[in-house]
Amino acid sequence: MTRNSLLTKGIGGIGAALLVLNGLIGAGIFALPAKMAAELGAFSPYIFLIFGALMLTIVWCFGQLAVFYQETGGPVIYARKGFGNAAAFQTGFVYYLARATAIAANMHVLLLYAGYLWPEINSGMGKSLAIIALTSLLIFVNIVGLKAAMRSLDTISVLKLLPFVALIGVGYWQLDFSTASPVVTPTLDTISAGALITLYAFIGFETVVVTSGETNSPKKTIPKALMLTVSGIALFYFCVQWLYWHTLGAATPDSAPLIALANIIFGETGALIMTLAAVVSVAGNLLANMISTSRLTYSMARQSLIPNKLGKHWLGKVHSEFATPYISVLVLGVFAGVMALSGSFVWLAISSVLARLVVYAVCVVVLMKAQHQLTYTPNIVKRAVPFIALAVCIWSISQSATNAWLFLVGELVIGAALYWLFTKNAKD
Repeated sequence: MTRNSLLTKGIGGIGAALLVLNGLIGAGIFALPAKMAAELGAFSPYIFLIFGALMLTIVWCFGQLAVFYQETGGPVIYARKGFGNAAAFQTGFVYYLARATAIAANMHVLLLYAGYLWPEINSGMGKSLAIIALTSLLIFVNIVGLKAAMRSLDTISVLKLLPFVALIGVGYWQLDFSTASPVVTPTLDTISAGALITLYAFIGFETVVVTSGETNSPKKTIPKALMLTVSGIALFYFCVQWLYWHTLGAATPDSAPLIALANIIFGETGALIMTLAAVVSVAGNLLANMISTSRLTYSMARQSLIPNKLGKHWLGKVHSEFATPYISVLVLGVFAGVMALSGSFVWLAISSVLARLVVYAVCVVVLMKAQHQLTYTPNIVKRAVPFIALAVCIWSISQSATNAWLFLVGELVIGAALYWLFTKNAKD
């Protein structure tokens, strides 16, 4: 073990909020408006408020879990406290695959948007070199220190939000509100389809709980960061969607929806700026994911869920100078980079969202158990919220396609085999 075997606290309230922000706002927002407008029309902005409120029940549960358990690891810690080592390993395994897959996929998305400006970056060799350079940069920033990574996230977040603020402000100023079309409530089936897209837009908020052990006053910081940031993002989605619908309607744009919107409001310069914003937005999502996902294997190693000869003396190592889990960062970066280069992430992406929803459900049940074990009785609202959250999880999970279930079951079988092998070797 290195001289400094524990991670240091370097995430404050703003940093925690930015982890939530960048965990949620990535590439999806640039494609989402057109899909929502096509599905729900003039009702599409309001679906973000309705189902955003339902998603907040799950978010609240994670905030409460952060109050109960402050160690680094998030869902891995929660599953272990609630159901033991085997459940913790399986949770960490499928969640790690889902998060690593998202990193690999978003590398391709970033290069896709960058390709609008530099077409060579999406050519065969150019793309491979760009992925290698991007992977190396993510690894370097994450290894040299949490403070350096968080400073980078601060800058990226400002560069990400400013174009959106300008787009919403100028766009609303230009609109003629007297010609706004009436809102017609769609059928229940239509709302159901749109709701699923909406709920998927909120997946990623849990980034901040994985880094609980590096957060200052996590009992206060994390619940507040989660609830305020996710509520703010729901309003942000509403504003963007409302502007998009009243500017472009249900028409299918030639380019990414928000780039098309910026082109109408600001002209070609606006489209260029929004393209750059897309690159920065995905970069922020990548950085936030790298910060938190690397802590999963660190946490699993510290809990001896990964065998000691590859665990505490390897993935659980903390750099003596930078105080970061540098081996876990390196392994994640290489793994995600190889997936991005080979395109193998496409197969894992099929079950990625389902895996995260299942992890959400597991964590909500853990909160229910933790509440039941308290020496005092929580009020009726605190008792009721986890049941609503679990219902939201179950409904979302039930909408998943059969092939997603097959892939997830395959991952769980592999995870069970690995856990059996690891525990067998540990006994030997």
